[in-house]
Parts: sequence; C-alpha cells; structure tokens
Amino acid sequence: MTINRTLDEAELAVARTLLAEFRARIDEAAGEDERLRFALNRKIYKELTYDERGKPNARQSLKARTAKAQNGQCAICAKPLPEHDTVLDRLAAEKGDVDGNVRVLCRPCDLTIQRERGYA
Repeated sequence: MTINRTLDEAELAVARTLLAEFRARIDEAAGEDERLRFALNRKIYKELTYDERGKPNARQSLKARTAKAQNGQCAICAKPLPEHDTVLDRLAAEKGDVDGNVRVLCRPCDLTIQRERGYA
C-alpha cells in the first residue's frame, strides 16, 4: 500500500495558480449567468474525476471482475462481499482504477483503512 503523494510548497503554488486561472476562465465564460457557471464547474469536475477514476460503467465492470477474482470475498477480512455497498480500493492512487491496482472491500474494512490513512 502506498501513501498518496503530496505537493510541496512550490507545487502547491503552481496548483493554486492553475486553479485561479481556471476559475477566471469559467467566470469569463459564464459572465453573470450563475446557472452556466454551476454547469461549467460541474462538467469540469466530472471530467477531471473521470480522468482519475474512469467512467462509471468501466468502474462497475472493474469492480465485478475484481470481486470475481477475489472469489467474492473481501480482500482484507475474507468474508463474503455483500451484494451492494462494497468499495473499490486503489493500491496506488496515481495509477488509477485499473486491473491489478484495485481490490474490493466490504464497507467495515474500507472504513478501517480510511481511518488508518487519516481520511475518516
């Protein structure tokens, strides 16, 4: 299990600059139209999420394949996975949701891992 890379101060400055530029461009494109600004924000957010995690159908297929490869058992506790409410957990976040980089967990095991990682 790898820890997600964090940005140093110089990289954070670059990220802040990029974000400010994107926001300014969205504001320019939307003008006074708040609904358009919302729609543009939502679209960009969704597409960036897809860049990182893949589209929903691809994630569902990956989760099903991975659960099958795990013989329907949680990768941590080895208990049978419930039909619903399972989690696709990435081993190395930067590699994305791809075969060989994910495992399927039951919700209790996922919550334990999230707490250990300091996310919950």
